Amino acid sequence: MRLCTLKLTLILLLCFSIKLVSAQTRQITGTLKDAEGKPVPSASVVLKNNKGFFLSFVYSDIKGEYRISLPDSASIANLFLEVNCFGYKKIHQVFISDKFIYNFVLETQIFDLKEVEVKAKPRIIAIGDTLSYDVASFSRPDDRSIGDVIRRLPGISVAKNGQISYNGKPISNLFIHGDDLMDGRYGLATTAINKDMIKRIDVMQNFQPVKVLKDKVFTEDVAMNLVLKDEHSIKLAGQAMLGAGLPKQYDGALNAMLFNKEIKMLNSLKANNSGIDLKNDFAQLGMPTLSNDAGNSRPSNMLNFGTVGNPDLPRMNYYLNNSQLLNTNNLLNLSNSLQIKSNVQVFFDQNNLNYANKLSTYLNGDTINYNELQGVNNKPFAINTSLSATVNKNTYFLTNKLSLNFDKNNANSFLNFNNQYFEQRLKEHKMSFINDFSYIPAMKNSKNVLDLRWYISSFNNPQQLTIDTGLNAIQLNQGMPYAGIIQDVAIPTFLNNMSVAYKIFNDRLIQQNYLISVNNERQELNSKLNLIQLNHDALPYSGDVGNALTWQRDRLTANATYTIQKKGFNASFALPVTAQFIRYKQSFYELNERSNDLLINPNANLRVNLNAEDYISLNYQFANNFGGINTIYNGAVLANYRTILANQAELREIKVANLTSMYHFRRSIIMLFFGAQIDYKKATSNTIVASELSDNIQRIVLRQFLNDQSTLNFNFNISKYVFAIHTTASLNTSIGKSNYNQLINNKLYPFTNKALTLVGKLESKLFGKLTLSYTGQGFWNYSKQKTQEGIDFNLSNRSKRLDQALNVGYSPLNDLFINLTAKHIYGQQANISPINYTFLDINTRYKIKRWRTDVELNVSNLANINNYEVFSLTANQFFVSNYKIRGRMAILRATFNL
Repeated sequence: MRLCTLKLTLILLLCFSIKLVSAQTRQITGTLKDAEGKPVPSASVVLKNNKGFFLSFVYSDIKGEYRISLPDSASIANLFLEVNCFGYKKIHQVFISDKFIYNFVLETQIFDLKEVEVKAKPRIIAIGDTLSYDVASFSRPDDRSIGDVIRRLPGISVAKNGQISYNGKPISNLFIHGDDLMDGRYGLATTAINKDMIKRIDVMQNFQPVKVLKDKVFTEDVAMNLVLKDEHSIKLAGQAMLGAGLPKQYDGALNAMLFNKEIKMLNSLKANNSGIDLKNDFAQLGMPTLSNDAGNSRPSNMLNFGTVGNPDLPRMNYYLNNSQLLNTNNLLNLSNSLQIKSNVQVFFDQNNLNYANKLSTYLNGDTINYNELQGVNNKPFAINTSLSATVNKNTYFLTNKLSLNFDKNNANSFLNFNNQYFEQRLKEHKMSFINDFSYIPAMKNSKNVLDLRWYISSFNNPQQLTIDTGLNAIQLNQGMPYAGIIQDVAIPTFLNNMSVAYKIFNDRLIQQNYLISVNNERQELNSKLNLIQLNHDALPYSGDVGNALTWQRDRLTANATYTIQKKGFNASFALPVTAQFIRYKQSFYELNERSNDLLINPNANLRVNLNAEDYISLNYQFANNFGGINTIYNGAVLANYRTILANQAELREIKVANLTSMYHFRRSIIMLFFGAQIDYKKATSNTIVASELSDNIQRIVLRQFLNDQSTLNFNFNISKYVFAIHTTASLNTSIGKSNYNQLINNKLYPFTNKALTLVGKLESKLFGKLTLSYTGQGFWNYSKQKTQEGIDFNLSNRSKRLDQALNVGYSPLNDLFINLTAKHIYGQQANISPINYTFLDINTRYKIKRWRTDVELNVSNLANINNYEVFSLTANQFFVSNYKIRGRMAILRATFNL
């Protein structure tokens, strides 16, 4: 029996060996070397037939070896190999009968990088760090703006707010034929620019906009450039749109644009009450390329109407608005490389939000409930202006940007809180002045560069909250009834940053950058809480005298950065050393403190290029951060009708260590993009935000406490264009875990939270007339209170949610387009009835070519859903909110293309 088994085994092995040898005879192998005999890795070896069609594709390995399989039915006589590698001339080798080994010696190409192009549509071209998408290859007849094309490009994703990302990384800016017209506020550009004006879309990795620093200072920024078909055009283009509908809806827009080498302009006038958020047109989606915020952050608003945010729906479904916007962007390129640019936005609005909310907080042996029913009316008004002049030459860079901004909101609300009825009024005013100057000249007789910068800013944000009833008399008015509350807060701020850096570029291995900067910060926090008595007298809150706090922080920083740039990798190490001097003073509380510290915050980066398209990077940062004026005031501030803010701690200090690793994979020829990132962050603070909850009021206090928090996140994304079915498919995944603490009513509650997010998208064109677009988002969350001594119960919660959107487009005629959109929302948590909503929209558009006009009918929320309920359950809190949203709406629009 054993002998038979052994024979059978030997026979099977022999058959397998014969099969393997047979298979090997159907493979082409060989090596790739340069003129010096060194192996050439990462070269592409493409197998084609005599018609030029791709049959197989491989990359050479680290030894320069390749192995490519032949199809079983392939005829040797009809095949050839094509060898491509950046920096070498292309090789075209026709197969010779019975020859299966081909060794090649690659000849150096005088260009650093060689263009790689796919002959079949759609088309992507890779040239160095730039990836170019051919617009005509990816556009569809029903597309109106370049934004419609950008959304379906493989490797590109667009967030709900319009922010564009490449392979999971947000772009730093959007350029129009090489010019930064929009100053980072590119939402209008993607929706207004017609796709027929753009020839290609360039994605530029490691983007360096300053010419004098190009090929010297390495960056990891990614930018997008819209390349014009006609850069010499003097024709004014644009659209005029007018729409009306039911119930009492209107929509109007006038866009005018002109793009050529010397002049670029994009100006827009819009108005609507149909739920379109015009703020998306000027939201800061990218960073202004030449701006420098000097490491300073403006104080945020302290007062509000409540703690409930907007519903997690597309904004159009609940945004009850009446908005007007003027958005002007003009750029002029003069002689001697001088560029003048202005950006101005003027925005008016009146919007409403109506909701009911219940919040239950579960504590050790107690549950506290807050119930509110509120209707809010906002009247925001904003003016943003900036004027800049720039000279960007190979010998020097010079720019100055002046910004003046004004933001105002007068809001009122009617509120029922725990069966108490009252009105509120909130006035907010923000004013800012910014001047940002930069001069970067190249030194004579050397490759070195000097970098001079001066940033100055003045900012103020006065606020006033008025409540027309006397709430929580025991806590606020010594138990005596009273008539109302007036809370005033203002934090005027002055910021100044001056820096000089000397960048050394020579033929040695290490590049050097030495910087010295001076940073000055001056702030005041002035607040007053007045209580209106029954006799209409306004008396100060008796608990304290409010705040009249002065703050000053001065920092002197010396930073040395060393960079190694080689063909295969880039590494940098920075060691900033900062002498920090803080002083804050408030006489009434006998507060007169000084803090003098020496801070060392090293950071290091390493990037290894695996081949022409792939790389891995590793980044480590350590930061020792100190709190600002909003962490050390002692006087009480009534932030809203049920929240009092104060502090009982020393100056906050947070030490943060952050380690990030990323892998970037790209195959331009087959349109495959992949990215993965692991991020770990550990923060240690000497303070904790403590909550003191009672039946009708909560007190938020910053207390002295050693507080550790940590987060671990893993993200990966993949995008692929499937040629056979004309489809772009993408998947984004995020897995995260965090540990944090809550201090509630003098008890510490440690928590851990785990979350998984999946986002899948499909963009497909089927049978010529039919298009399909699908987006599915899945969210899974697990939150648990950790077991500890003194807590006799443990809370945990699991939740899941699925949001789906399906759009089916059909074009029965060449100029008629019909789109049906279905949005489905499903949420489930233990012991709670699931939420389940389906929204249906239909859009019909007809193009009248003779008149250059589009006529469009849009009907939204066909099911006429008027209320939307959403819940959230963490380990110790349960939220349930019910919002009044837009019902069924129909609007007819006519758009004339200039």
